[in-house]
Amino acid sequence: MSRIAALRNENRERNRKTAYALAGATCLILVAATFGWFYLRHNHEQTVAVAQPVSKTVDLWNAGTYRGEQPGQLQSVELPAAVVRLTVILPRFSPSGQYLIAVTRKEDGTGLVAEGLAPTGAVGQKENVSVTLDLRKVTAGAYFLSTTHEQDQAAYYYPLQIK
Repeated sequence: MSRIAALRNENRERNRKTAYALAGATCLILVAATFGWFYLRHNHEQTVAVAQPVSKTVDLWNAGTYRGEQPGQLQSVELPAAVVRLTVILPRFSPSGQYLIAVTRKEDGTGLVAEGLAPTGAVGQKENVSVTLDLRKVTAGAYFLSTTHEQDQAAYYYPLQIK
């Protein structure tokens, strides 16, 4: 009889360990599923924001390159603090090619906030560049929009307001 009782006790102990292991695995799966759900929900919100950028156009066609305040100088451009699909119509006589479009804190190019590199396209005689800039985390204020051609590496800065 003692051999049968020992086998029953072993069987009960094994069943108890199996039940604890299943309960632990179930808890881990539930915790992982909960974190996964929160992660996917957070990333989905960001993906929706990235997937639907705000389209803006900055027309620099008649903007001259001046030093200091000059008549006819470009007034400050406004962009929202969002993901922006920005089309920049380049100033007259701008060469075609790759352009780096950047948003910086200072006119000397320091304090880079966002940038995008793209080739020019043309609509009639006007060369333009389209880039996507993520400005969602940028605080409202004064910045500079710069254009830099791949060959001459000279950056031209234009006043910019982020709203």
